[in-house]
Amino acid sequence: MASDHQGDASTSARRLRRMLVRYSFFTACAVGLLISVILVMQDNTLTAADIYSSIGLNLFASVVFALMFAALANWIQDRHTQETISESLEGVAERITQNMARTNRLFLPSKHYDAVNPTDRFGDGYNEDLTVELEESGFFAFYGPSARYVAARLLAAHHYPQQIRIAMINPGNRRAISRRASDRMSWPKSAGMTIGQVERELEDELLMNVVSLFDCRRLCSVELLYNYDTAVYRYVMLDESVYVSWYHSAQSAHMEMPETYRFGKDSFIYSTLRMDLMRKFEISSPKVVFDAADDDQVLIDHLRELTVREVTADDLARWRAEQLEDSANFRAYLTALRRKLVRNDRVRQGRT
Repeated sequence: MASDHQGDASTSARRLRRMLVRYSFFTACAVGLLISVILVMQDNTLTAADIYSSIGLNLFASVVFALMFAALANWIQDRHTQETISESLEGVAERITQNMARTNRLFLPSKHYDAVNPTDRFGDGYNEDLTVELEESGFFAFYGPSARYVAARLLAAHHYPQQIRIAMINPGNRRAISRRASDRMSWPKSAGMTIGQVERELEDELLMNVVSLFDCRRLCSVELLYNYDTAVYRYVMLDESVYVSWYHSAQSAHMEMPETYRFGKDSFIYSTLRMDLMRKFEISSPKVVFDAADDDQVLIDHLRELTVREVTADDLARWRAEQLEDSANFRAYLTALRRKLVRNDRVRQGRT
């Protein structure tokens, strides 16, 4: 009811304003006409013909003035309208650009890297960016089925992170190993192998991963979490970005190194994955922390508990040797890549 009364009052006020405007207009016209008649009557020498002629000339002049005023007013109004529209469009365009930039940072990757099968190359763009960024990062995390080249990358770095967190498949989890092995059957290197052979190869690879990550304990403490990874994606996370690899994309089929997307630290993906990783390390198990004070016996006891198999010092030596052989090409590639990056950096500094 109160809103109805307010609406009626505003309607009455608008009507009153219109009436006052009309009254003022007609009153001004009447007063102006009266004054003009009085002034004309003061001249006794004017004949009726003179008055009519003067009225005609004034009417003609008024028409010309009205046309000129209308043209000028329309031109000014058009200019004002165009400027108003232009300013409005600029404001809208600026807001759209800002929203798009914010959306891009939140949801769109900053870079894309193609899938490859490693030979003498392991994806130059991906490894160049990751190598440079690792040198400036205090945090390193890996999440995926197998941390095959993680230790080699960390040991080849000149600047070591202060926190290392690795989440990978448990070498004692037969079901997870079988699931990942079935994905690897499409790799060219698995041609002619049975699923059992691929499973045993993957199990040995996971054990080599644990041993190689244990050997990184002198860089800083290494936190290792064994997850139930479904081998759909993996990621490497640093201070400024996360590199997410998609195993089952159309481009990644039959490729050992899947296509990868880089997301900045301000993105939705980075924030979500980082929080998820921290919570997994907080509440999930089994997990272990290796530090510089641990000796090989600590690793042997851990692997015995993890795999329920008799692990000996000879097994550690064998896995270390196999890991060095398996990562030899990758370590040589990183060495050559680092020399290339140093040369490029010197060239850029020389130009500046």
